[in-house]
Amino acid sequence: MRSLLFVPADDANKQKKALASATDAIILDMEDSVAIGNKVTARTTIAEFYALPHGDKIIIIRINALDTPLWQDDIRAILPFAPHYILIPKARSGADIKTINDLINTDAKARAKTKIIAIVTELPESLFNMASFKNSGEALAGMTWGAEDLSAEIGAQTNKDAQGIYFPVYQLARSYCLLGAAHAGVLAIDSVFTNFKDIQGLKEETQRAKIEGFHGKMLIHPCQIDTVNEVFTPTEDEIEHAKLVIETIEQSSSGGVAQLNGEMIDQPHYRRALSLLKHVNFN
Repeated sequence: MRSLLFVPADDANKQKKALASATDAIILDMEDSVAIGNKVTARTTIAEFYALPHGDKIIIIRINALDTPLWQDDIRAILPFAPHYILIPKARSGADIKTINDLINTDAKARAKTKIIAIVTELPESLFNMASFKNSGEALAGMTWGAEDLSAEIGAQTNKDAQGIYFPVYQLARSYCLLGAAHAGVLAIDSVFTNFKDIQGLKEETQRAKIEGFHGKMLIHPCQIDTVNEVFTPTEDEIEHAKLVIETIEQSSSGGVAQLNGEMIDQPHYRRALSLLKHVNFN
């Protein structure tokens, strides 16, 4: 998944537009995008959404947080549809993942299809519990992060400086997400870029995310899709280089160390190349 576009769960028109867009995945948002008085409407609208053809779109549903009285009704409403992913906001620790994982396992259709993505930095306690997400349930497939809720929890006025660079505490949260995902053996997905009019800023942030190890990015506006898809699509040169690294290492007589174009390569290079090719077809 290169691009994951947020769409309000109670807005059928925006959902239809998202289905016609180039985004890889649609996040039907039952949480922040839906006013408290529209939570029931959102569940009904999702049922109507599943009556539409989805093509090859990946469907993700963000439920309300597990520290609210809303999430259980959300789960009851969406589990029969067995979405590709359930997005858990404000995940406090691996215990929250296990709770949803166990509920997925109660439904045969969902058990065979539905995975979990967790937002793991929206609460301060989540950062201190990052290691707990490993082995929290077989359904966990991705981890992502967010700065907006975290800044509200901290009481900050903003999370970026005048140059649009995250303040250190949010860079730390981002890094923790990346490290936590690697520790858990799941995909790391970068957070949203909120200034949807700044396409150049989006491109630069997405390029950094790709270089650092993120596999995709969440989006808040359709105008961001093309940029993110372009950045996260491996180039022909990247693909050919990865194939060459794999071939060189596998044919090495030294058992894993080789020379390629004047550079020594070893197992970390080999694993990165395998990872790139693994996600080419998935993208």
